Amino acid sequence: MSSPMNQSGSPGMLRRSTMNQQGSPIMLRHSMSGNSGLNNLAHSSSFSRRINDQDGMGNNAGARSGGNSAAYRASLVSHYAEDLDRRRRAERAVEEKLTDGMPSDNLKIDSVELFARDNAREHRTDRYEAVLDSGREIGSPSTMAMSRSMTNMASMPSMDYRASSSPSTAVLRRGQPFFMAVRMKDRSFDPRRDVLRAVFTFGPNPQVTKGSKVVLPFRMNQREFTRAPQKWDMRVHQHEGFNIALQIHIPANALVGLWRVNIETTTTTPGARIDEFRCKDDIYILFNPFCREDSVYLDDEELRREYVMNDTGKVFVGTHHRPKGRRWIYGQFSDVALPAAQLLLGQSGLNPTERGNPIQVVRAIASIINANEGFGLLEGKWEGSFEDGVCPWVWTGSSKIFEHYLRNGSKPVKYGQCWVFAAVATSIFRALGIPSRPVTNFVSARDTNHTLSVDKYFDVFGDEMKGGPDGDNQDAIWNFHAWTEVWMSRPDLQTGCNGWQAVDPTPPPQYRQNNTGADPKSRGPLAIEAFRRGPSSVESVRRGEIGLAFDTPYLFAEVNAEVTHFQEDETSHWGFKKIPVNNYQVGRMILTKRPGADDDVSDADVEDITCLYKTFDHVSRYQRQSDGCFNAHFNQGLSSPYLERRDRDRDMIPYPGTSVRRLSAVDIARKPWYDESRHPVDSGNTAADRMSAMNAARSVERAQPMFDSRTPNDDVHFDLVEQEKVAWGQPFNLQVLMQNRTQEMRTITIYLCANSVYYTGVTARRLGRVDRQFVLQPGSRETIQLRVSWDEYRDRVVDYGHIKIYAMASVQETKQSWSTEDDFQLEKPKLDIQVRGNPQIGQDCFATFSFMNPVSVTLTECEFTFEGTGLVRAQTVKYRDVKPGEMISFVQKFLPRFIGERKLVATFNSRELGDIVGSRPIHVRE
Repeated sequence: MSSPMNQSGSPGMLRRSTMNQQGSPIMLRHSMSGNSGLNNLAHSSSFSRRINDQDGMGNNAGARSGGNSAAYRASLVSHYAEDLDRRRRAERAVEEKLTDGMPSDNLKIDSVELFARDNAREHRTDRYEAVLDSGREIGSPSTMAMSRSMTNMASMPSMDYRASSSPSTAVLRRGQPFFMAVRMKDRSFDPRRDVLRAVFTFGPNPQVTKGSKVVLPFRMNQREFTRAPQKWDMRVHQHEGFNIALQIHIPANALVGLWRVNIETTTTTPGARIDEFRCKDDIYILFNPFCREDSVYLDDEELRREYVMNDTGKVFVGTHHRPKGRRWIYGQFSDVALPAAQLLLGQSGLNPTERGNPIQVVRAIASIINANEGFGLLEGKWEGSFEDGVCPWVWTGSSKIFEHYLRNGSKPVKYGQCWVFAAVATSIFRALGIPSRPVTNFVSARDTNHTLSVDKYFDVFGDEMKGGPDGDNQDAIWNFHAWTEVWMSRPDLQTGCNGWQAVDPTPPPQYRQNNTGADPKSRGPLAIEAFRRGPSSVESVRRGEIGLAFDTPYLFAEVNAEVTHFQEDETSHWGFKKIPVNNYQVGRMILTKRPGADDDVSDADVEDITCLYKTFDHVSRYQRQSDGCFNAHFNQGLSSPYLERRDRDRDMIPYPGTSVRRLSAVDIARKPWYDESRHPVDSGNTAADRMSAMNAARSVERAQPMFDSRTPNDDVHFDLVEQEKVAWGQPFNLQVLMQNRTQEMRTITIYLCANSVYYTGVTARRLGRVDRQFVLQPGSRETIQLRVSWDEYRDRVVDYGHIKIYAMASVQETKQSWSTEDDFQLEKPKLDIQVRGNPQIGQDCFATFSFMNPVSVTLTECEFTFEGTGLVRAQTVKYRDVKPGEMISFVQKFLPRFIGERKLVATFNSRELGDIVGSRPIHVRE
């Protein structure tokens, strides 16, 4: 990936000239300025080979244009490099005439070799497609035969460092050295006469004092590093004839992104002219989780394999009763991942001098992944039609999203939802070298009024009042919500907050609700603060210390907020009464994929990490299956803040505008507004949980009344029966069991209803409702039931098939009130994938995708989408209509490009039924 941009000349009397890779001298004007990486983003070698292809989703791959700001930015990205090349050619034509007849004694550089593939092996970046030769692939016989190892260079009888014709890009990790070689043109280097300097620059305005410009002089007698590892350093590895081999150390705090490489030549004569040789290739420098000095260091090889090097994984979706792992192709090594990450960081407004700080980098990425008003990677949509984009459940991986983004001139891609945002963020963080994983919280609160409570209002008939009594309540409970965790140290926080940090790239709900049609300037290229969510220390969430940076109250509420029901009551002084909620807690379980495990048939590879966020004494069934919150990998050799209970009595950092201390168990026991009956022992909440919640509540004054509840006189027991597995197309029954535990009659009024909902908890349509009023005799039992048939819900269920159940009851004699809610998901069939024979590189392979239509309607507008890293790039293929109950099989040919263990992921979608997903591991031989 070559860059035609020149670096600004330094002020002063010295005349400076530059040479391109072919060695032609060019006079530099001092007014020139460069934008590092624009040409790399526009002309990434392997990506550009596909720029004119159909994009696989049925969209034209060409860039779109328009008169708005998004179209202007798209035009800038796609045409800037071309326009700049044209202007530079015109300048060179004039300047070359001026330099004719002006002989220079400066040493002429013939070429610079960065040994992209050799260095990649040492830096563990050899899987990045940017490192590959054009037309070759990782794992093929041609690329397995790499050029000589740099460590054996001294033993070679002769050296040949002529510049390679390969368009490979060097991808390096900071905290490690790398090799490069410089070849002279007419004569060898003479230290008594010549001065050589290697210059590395970062960003549009590089400065030595800001760490964005590094100048390293050639010292022929320096055979060892003298300033490493804290600073940039260079040593001469070997000098032979016209060739000089160098080793350069990158410090562990270097800026992350695209760096430009120049070689300056001059003479020892004072005031001599300085010539600059511009390397045709820029280099990527990444974070280094393998280096102890890097703040993203992860001290476990198997965890690094999972959270940095694994290019496939799972994002868990569904309900807390039956979570399901959805396979995702991260594609962090694809030829579009690093260019997309570089462009997004530029759009985020993050100052280039802050791009060595992982805290600021992940915060910037979190703000720019979600797009609004023409800025960002992916536009979110949770309801309505997706016909002007791609349905979120059609995506199989991140690479196609990155391609859409780059091809359309950085115009946001349509559409994503929280689990897609989390998966794409994981791809970007892994591409940049930051250990990361998507995590999913089941029964997740979206607290929009900062009360640490999700408030729901019901009228006298038991129907939910959207927006509350004033219409402005946007609180919601999502069936699940996914975000991303990143691993890093937090020197800005107190002891014990290192390790996993939560970053939520999903746009905040209040913005989505209140900013439709807003002025585009309200977003701007510098992402607004409201879009930033994290990084929040997971340990601080567990402790309830919401005053710690960043955005910890928001994350704490997602996993700990109180669920509060209010019903209209004309006897109340404010018109509503508070109803205790039975057994419906936020943060029921938090899941991610277990390191080293992989299961395409079921979800035996799940890991329950709820205890990282909540101080449970009890564990879920997933924790029991995996012997606790941490598996063996976390308990062996990993330095983790979660393995020890530290600083339990340390005062929390105050939330802005407050002055609080941590609550003790005695404090909680004395609080008049704390009600023990609201937290039954079997609900999963322990004293430690409640202590964390109360610590948080004390920092938010508005939250304290939400924890106030009178002890109810609950002599009638109510229980909503958990829904069994229901297949799509089958009827279901809802039941509430009641028992009168007294020796007196009780008059019961009860409501039971079922609604079709989006997974965000927003009601789509009513499916059924039953109300009853009756007398319950002493000691007797009663059951109320609601049955919903396929014909009643077939045209009313939306998207993922989530059903929300509300039940509400009251006892006339004692004024006892009871309410609960629950959710379940209609089960869809899995897509079966079979592969014929033994796949080999360069040999045609055939995959068969099959499933049976489970419903009694014909499926129309059918299509298959499939993808596999090293197997086939993401494609969408149209398919015929599918009859009711029909078993279909679709065969697709593909050509493997990588050896080793690969994963093929596919989805089937139609107008009537979508989100049919399957995956298959495939071993590719040479």
